[in-house]
Amino acid sequence: MNRTVSRGIFVVLALAAAGFFGWSGWREYREQNQPVVAETFKQPDIPYAPTPMIVVERMLEAARPKRREVLYDLGSGDGRIVIKAALTYGVKAEGFELDPKLVEQSRKAAREAGLDAKVSFVRRDILTLDLRDADIITMSLSRELNRKLLPELEKLKPGARIVSHDHGLGDYLPEKLIRFAPEVEGGREHLIYVYTTPLKTGTGATAVDRPGTAGINFVPTPEIVAEEMLVMAHVMPHETVYDLGSGDGRILIAAARKYGAKAVGYEINPKLVAQSRQRIKALGLGKNIEVREGNLFEADLSQADVVTLYLSPTMNAKLLPQFDRMKPGSRIVSHDFDIPGIRQQTVVKVTPGGAYKRERTIYLWTTPLERVKN
Repeated sequence: MNRTVSRGIFVVLALAAAGFFGWSGWREYREQNQPVVAETFKQPDIPYAPTPMIVVERMLEAARPKRREVLYDLGSGDGRIVIKAALTYGVKAEGFELDPKLVEQSRKAAREAGLDAKVSFVRRDILTLDLRDADIITMSLSRELNRKLLPELEKLKPGARIVSHDHGLGDYLPEKLIRFAPEVEGGREHLIYVYTTPLKTGTGATAVDRPGTAGINFVPTPEIVAEEMLVMAHVMPHETVYDLGSGDGRILIAAARKYGAKAVGYEINPKLVAQSRQRIKALGLGKNIEVREGNLFEADLSQADVVTLYLSPTMNAKLLPQFDRMKPGSRIVSHDFDIPGIRQQTVVKVTPGGAYKRERTIYLWTTPLERVKN
């Protein structure tokens, strides 16, 4: 009799606890009360760097969350993406973070926002997660971690969205690539990769989209960086320089004025094409420079001696078939982004100074390109 009463009391208490904690609290309770021998935590793979709130907002806009969908944030840090998703979009959001201090900080922020029933934060190694319940995955990790997560990301249900800050998903091409430089952190440029499952290879975004506008988001290369790119490429007067995504034409103009080279630019934004053509005409360089309005992935690079880029790793990788048709000894110079799977010949760091506070990286390759074996 006493055993029956005790068992009944235990069940009542358990049900009461479940109702008190809610969805998120019960998950936290379950995680915290696993046997201590069941999990051994390693050190975080990368240091925590908070994603600026304006980037968080852009990531969530790109994810198109719907009420009652489930969002997982991998490497949730202080919980800002999870909390913003729940507050603004009404989703059920869960953050996974290895640093116990950040987990506690996130839980405190969620309680203060009155979100106990909508969000949860769990201390877990993200490489051990089963992600199949998620409608949306958000992350701001590293290229290496993204690659390690691919086996689980590939199992997501059709129509799930993956939004990654600054790094893409290996050889998969994004549905959309957002590039912008907000007026924070000295104007550092951010990339947001947007994927919809099932993940695709071979096709994808052929232009960089900017929130609220059409066409390419032009972020100018600082003049000192443009000059260093041409110096690294050893441009000669008789050579031809192709600039893919030529923007306002500054690299084309520098190549023609300082080196006497012929220059060809590919630009998809008609306003930038008109602007650069007008500037070239005013400088009397119309015979040396041609600006073509069109898709850079259709450019024939077989006549190029030098190709300059300021795109993204994914777009650079998609250009590989065109690079492979370049004549031997041609040079490819990229601002800030390498070509995945290709060994660099030279890497140089440049700090422009002035309004450009961020250090820049310039990569140089000479054709034929050398593949890196995994």
